Amino acid sequence: MAQGFDTVLKGGRVIDPAQAINAINDVAIKDGRVAAIGKNLDATGAEVIDVSGELVTPGLIDIHVHVYGILGFAWPDRVGITQGVTTYVEPGGPGVSTYREYKALTRDLTVANLYCGTYISPIGITSGEIVDGDLRAIIGLPLIEWLDVMGENRDDIRYLKVGAFSTYGSGVVKMAKGLAEILNLPLYVHIGDFVKSDGPAVTPVTLDMAQRGDMITHIYHSNPGNILDPDGRVLPEVYAAEKRGVLFDVGFGAYNFSFVTAEKAYAQGVVPHVISSDLQQVNVTGPTYSLANVMSIFLQLGLTPEQVIERVTINAARALSFDDRHGTLHPGRAADITVLRVEDGEFEFADTQGNRRTGNQRFMPLMVFKDGRRHTIDMEIAQEVDNWSMQIASDHIPDAALHLNAGQKEFLRDLAGALANLEWNAPDFNTMEIGMEVAMAVHRRFHAVQAASGIPLQQALRALLACLFDCPFTYQAGIAIVRQPKGFIMERLAAVSNGHAQVAA
Repeated sequence: MAQGFDTVLKGGRVIDPAQAINAINDVAIKDGRVAAIGKNLDATGAEVIDVSGELVTPGLIDIHVHVYGILGFAWPDRVGITQGVTTYVEPGGPGVSTYREYKALTRDLTVANLYCGTYISPIGITSGEIVDGDLRAIIGLPLIEWLDVMGENRDDIRYLKVGAFSTYGSGVVKMAKGLAEILNLPLYVHIGDFVKSDGPAVTPVTLDMAQRGDMITHIYHSNPGNILDPDGRVLPEVYAAEKRGVLFDVGFGAYNFSFVTAEKAYAQGVVPHVISSDLQQVNVTGPTYSLANVMSIFLQLGLTPEQVIERVTINAARALSFDDRHGTLHPGRAADITVLRVEDGEFEFADTQGNRRTGNQRFMPLMVFKDGRRHTIDMEIAQEVDNWSMQIASDHIPDAALHLNAGQKEFLRDLAGALANLEWNAPDFNTMEIGMEVAMAVHRRFHAVQAASGIPLQQALRALLACLFDCPFTYQAGIAIVRQPKGFIMERLAAVSNGHAQVAA
């Protein structure tokens, strides 16, 4: 008897660790949901897609992808759905004070499900070389604001992120752990310093502090504060933390994965529970490239395809407590499905330290379905320069700014007036060193003007960003402004609000 399926994926090797499935099966989709898994399903009237010889898995989950803010992409879907990822998490772009901005700009932005991990700094991640041991990045802990934001957005916010850097010892991590307990969130900790500091490594204390469900990311980096002692042995605190139920995440990143560390730690039994990419502007053209590339590296390290898939499906979903909706092909769930090929050959992989290894297999996404709808795979489009190069349109007004409505132009005019008596020192465009206090002052004035204007926050943010970028990058308003020379900002706001077509840089 015909079942009336919409689509049937025929003959693939279905790997769904959540259901202990690893066998040749058909997968049927109906009304955007998984309808059935089994052998020789009746496909009468359905679109039939032959996936013989390929792997059919739950939609890939990446719990660490920078889609918003200074490290994010103009088109996040290019590192999401087009690379076979159906669910991902923004790891700290917004803090509590910029969460509303993040939500306004990213709501309905991506085909893939996008969740958030908020940062302990109220304004969020502000540079690629953050030293959050600097307490000036914290600007206090507005507990009531945190409670209000969490109360309204608990389904979206999945963890609290902090950097375990050694500038001020373990104090910042302890503050974050206390806040995470108040908010009933797991703590997600970036371990390791970007550069050598004078203080003792915070990683051992952080591992001792972490509790069941907390996550340690960048588990295999080789920077100061890594998980090996000077003799290359895994720190005892690592084993103790895992025994307590602390989870280890890869977070490959731009600086945070070393083959040397990984090989030594893996040989001593330290295997990550979750594999994530930490994709961002500076690594999408290499060495990270994609979640699939990071997954492939773990085939080279010794995990089986089934073990790798487990770490980017159900393990990731359970770590963030959304396994009730993601991470499995259980009938009745949304049909989020990735079809992968394990290619044989000779492939070179690089870590973030310049080391290279050769492997004989790699994962290659072939198809992806979100809520039963098929989307195109394109593993190269993420690397196009306009997707990751956040350049200020310093010598021309972006086209989008020439098409703002009257309310947006009036908002920009009022914003210029509100900023006139504030001073900030940005000697060049996209200045990295900024004053957090002035950034927060600009943030507050932006929101005061937006509230008085009556235009929606999304329109206000897009008006500001349209003044600066040719491509639709997302950004914290205060940071976007103070990273540019004040003279340029004031001239650009005036030119756009008055309808001028050009302004001198």
